[in-house]
Amino acid sequence: MPGLAEESHPSGGHAVSTSTAHATVIPLRRSLGAPHPSASGSSDRKAGTQNERDVAAFWEQIFTQQGRTLADTATADAHRITSATLGLLIEGARADGILDDEQAQYLAALTIEAVRAPDFL
Repeated sequence: MPGLAEESHPSGGHAVSTSTAHATVIPLRRSLGAPHPSASGSSDRKAGTQNERDVAAFWEQIFTQQGRTLADTATADAHRITSATLGLLIEGARADGILDDEQAQYLAALTIEAVRAPDFL
């Protein structure tokens, strides 16, 4: 069964590969709960931690393969909306017992990283 990324071709563009032979994964570290730079009053939001910059680079690579960039405000906003919506789906799956608390918390942390990615480009 083809993956969703193979089925959707925005404006006839290139599909994101779902092959696991050379799969790129989100660069995860255990710092998923790090506070947002704006919470500390830092004016340099783009600095971020190395993990935040790595996650942002991962997402930016996906968008540039489609001829877009998260540096574009409209694209970044659409990405944030979509990522936040995935968080709602995860919460629904937890409420329905499809995911246990640990799984849901892990996936929710990934969606938060995705929502914040444009801030660290």
